[in-house]
Amino acid sequence: MLLAFGLTRSGSNCRHSAVLPGSARVARSWALVLLTGALACWCCEGGQVFQSDICIYGGTSGGVSAAVAAARLGKNVVLVTYDNHVGGMTASGLGVTDIGGTNTAYIGGVAAEFYSRVGQAYVSTNPVYWFEPHVAEQTFWQMLSQAGVPVYTNQVLASVAKAGPVITQITMTDGTVYQAREFIDTTYEGDLMALAGVPFTVGREASSTYGESFAGVETPGGSYNYDPYVVAGNPNSGLLPLVQSGSAGTVGSADNKVQTYNFRLCLTQNPTNMLPIAPPASYSESQYELVRRYIAARLAANGSVHLSDVIDIQAIIPNGKTDINARDELSTDYVGYNYTYPTNTYAGRQAIWQAHADYTRGLLYFYATSTNVPANLNAEAQSWGLAKDEFQDTGGWPHQLYVREARRMVSDYVMLQQDAMGQRAAADPIALGNYPLDSHPVARLAVGGYSRWEGGAISGTPPYPFGISYRSIIPGTNQCQNLFCTFALSASHVGFAPVRMEPVFMMTSQSAGTAAAFAIDDNVPVQQLSYARLSAELRADGQVLLWPAAYANTNGIILDQGGPGTTYSTGTYAWAAGANAGGWNGDYWHDGNAYKGYKWVTYQPTLPTNGTYEVDAWWVAASNRATNAPYDIIHAAGTTRVLVNQLNPSGGWFKLLTTNFNAGTVSSVTIRNDNTYIDGTHGYVVADAVRWVPLGSAALPPPPPVVDLVASDAVACEFGTNTARFSIVRSGDTNLLPLTISYTVGGTASSGVDYAPLPGSITIPAGALATNIVITPLGSNLPTNQVTVTLTLVPAANFTATALSSATITILDQPINVWRRANFTAAELANPAISGDLADPDHDGLANLMEYALGLPPKDPTPAGRPYASVVDGYATLAYTCALSAIDVSVEAEQSNDLVTWHSGSSALQQVSALQQGPVEVITVQATTPVSANAVTFLRLRVTRLP
Repeated sequence: MLLAFGLTRSGSNCRHSAVLPGSARVARSWALVLLTGALACWCCEGGQVFQSDICIYGGTSGGVSAAVAAARLGKNVVLVTYDNHVGGMTASGLGVTDIGGTNTAYIGGVAAEFYSRVGQAYVSTNPVYWFEPHVAEQTFWQMLSQAGVPVYTNQVLASVAKAGPVITQITMTDGTVYQAREFIDTTYEGDLMALAGVPFTVGREASSTYGESFAGVETPGGSYNYDPYVVAGNPNSGLLPLVQSGSAGTVGSADNKVQTYNFRLCLTQNPTNMLPIAPPASYSESQYELVRRYIAARLAANGSVHLSDVIDIQAIIPNGKTDINARDELSTDYVGYNYTYPTNTYAGRQAIWQAHADYTRGLLYFYATSTNVPANLNAEAQSWGLAKDEFQDTGGWPHQLYVREARRMVSDYVMLQQDAMGQRAAADPIALGNYPLDSHPVARLAVGGYSRWEGGAISGTPPYPFGISYRSIIPGTNQCQNLFCTFALSASHVGFAPVRMEPVFMMTSQSAGTAAAFAIDDNVPVQQLSYARLSAELRADGQVLLWPAAYANTNGIILDQGGPGTTYSTGTYAWAAGANAGGWNGDYWHDGNAYKGYKWVTYQPTLPTNGTYEVDAWWVAASNRATNAPYDIIHAAGTTRVLVNQLNPSGGWFKLLTTNFNAGTVSSVTIRNDNTYIDGTHGYVVADAVRWVPLGSAALPPPPPVVDLVASDAVACEFGTNTARFSIVRSGDTNLLPLTISYTVGGTASSGVDYAPLPGSITIPAGALATNIVITPLGSNLPTNQVTVTLTLVPAANFTATALSSATITILDQPINVWRRANFTAAELANPAISGDLADPDHDGLANLMEYALGLPPKDPTPAGRPYASVVDGYATLAYTCALSAIDVSVEAEQSNDLVTWHSGSSALQQVSALQQGPVEVITVQATTPVSANAVTFLRLRVTRLP
């Protein structure tokens, strides 16, 4: 359908031609607006405005993961980044991935996919965790492109607007505005979270704050003795550069110091790909006098010093390159010069970035050129240079400073040392962490006449991968209701140490992207999201949420305190409910460290057969627990008492005893808080779950798998190829044999008319955890604006269904049909002469299809906002509106001088402006060549129904 205007240059007058009918299939050439979420762009006073379902701020590895996850669930997503790169540290030199040992099985979902794709880039069939920066960034860009995620670069956050507890939009320093229903902060600094008014902290908590033994100020340490004063031995002469004034403070106390930052340099010894490391303009060898003394102290102690002793040369990434990190007590970490970074302005951070770069350049130049260090150190340093095929827009230098820690949100669940060490477990895990408690120093001080570092001595290795709570990535109750924060999450300084790693960042962010999509589907605050549904979808998408060593539920018989099969003391001697997380089924009891000898819980199972069983216990450890809690086990041969130190974590299930038991209810386990033996139980006794695991001839077949059904992508549309998707996911089936599941189909949609028929059953293939059922609309006109398809699992003996056994998706009608229903009566809808595309019921010269596309009413003969052509400054100009909801048509402006040959695109017409006005966008275009005297120029709009 065409609407044309003729313009002639004659003074200031112009003429309009009549409407010209016609139609053709053309591709839409300007901003596409998607129905579900209405991704739109327009210009307004102060900058462009973008609308989406989900806006992600921070082009880090986490930002990419969140964007990809949400887009795959059918949501319109924008990724906004403050520079022109994506991938964060993963693509900025941290090429040796911090995976925590050699077991990578806890890495799942989008993160696992990323490492597999990197492997493919190196022609490997296995995931690759050691890679070049440019390969990582190319992989991230590829994933974003394939997911259809637009990325807006060089966008610096200026402000956040809220309506009560809901973010409505964020504004950049250039005036660009991003409006969305959900926001995800994937910055290292937590900038969006902070501007949204969510509580956060910076620095280290005291050891007493959360009962963490590694928290707070540490005793300063150092392996070598070297003088920190300008004049050696004279404190009055002042401190050398790189040494900070003041004292460490009281051990275990809190402060606002932040673990040190550095750059993860990509260096090479390949002379054809090597750039020299030039010193900063301000370089002076005197700035590195402390380094000289440090090298001398190492030389005196060890007899030699090599470059690999003072920087960590991780030369294991492809093509002769290395990921450089700090090593030992004085290295590439610029200790103590980042305290103001977390809450600083972007300009202030850039100055800190530059100071870190200058320090590192100067340090490497000092190693390479100073005559005050061993000659072998000079030679080794001179053999390395920046890889010139990396970071080509910054001269081979990484664009991202390694911000190991900045702000940390304070929410309803704070990740702690206890989580990492297996002393408690989150009931709502959305990813796993598995790295040692690792923090770099926070200060370099003069202590006892020597230079000493402080703050990098926390240590400890998780006994197994541990869960990261969903509540740790969202604001607390009654706080911001549509925000996620996935790096600067809710954690103590110690608890943050093992979860700050890049693979974990990707996994928490994928979970946030999924949760944001479901919060939109369910129209709930993020704090009220169904964890069961979220968990099912994450597992369907490959995320690993539980580690077998911690949560393995075999075919054993489990009795939980207070549940079936248990009896217990009551009244005065009643047990109290525990306050910490990590209990089996989310709770546990304790004795209150009172009434010793009077409290007990007996667990009496019904064992199916005689035979050998392993008896296990579960408890929640803490620093106030009893060291000798008694478990009395009655079995076939008598009674055995096992004393358990509940200060130690149970490690999931802790084996008490393996012995023979008789079938029936003659066996039991009783936990007491007895004081009948020497000293009794000192500390709190915990009563939680007990498990009998049959072994050998007593072993039973594994129980059937548990199956969940979720609507992953809950909205489809009759227009285009917008499908919807159900996911069926299983758990508990360790064999992963093929599993066939039947289901019924209901809802208001008609099978075979509104959507492609479904077979009524589906098989999860062997080795797979999940499978999908895709709902494909057939493109028919729906009787209403939307219809539904509901799937319900049919109970069967080969699986156990949960409460998530039924789910619903919605099929939307074509947008133009929705528009028709809003503007015409039922009788008019039945008459194409009134409501058809080419009908003109108000006789204003604009057919319905044109008025729909332009956002005009079909029954108003003199509507405001009709297209208007004019000559402006000698150029033919056309202003028209476009309805933001009209995604099933294309509108294109064209220009001609003879009404025969028509031209479109930027060579013929240039967009002057686009202004959003409620439900429409006002577009102004202008011909690229001026209107000559007495010449005629024609402009027209082409509106086309899209297939």
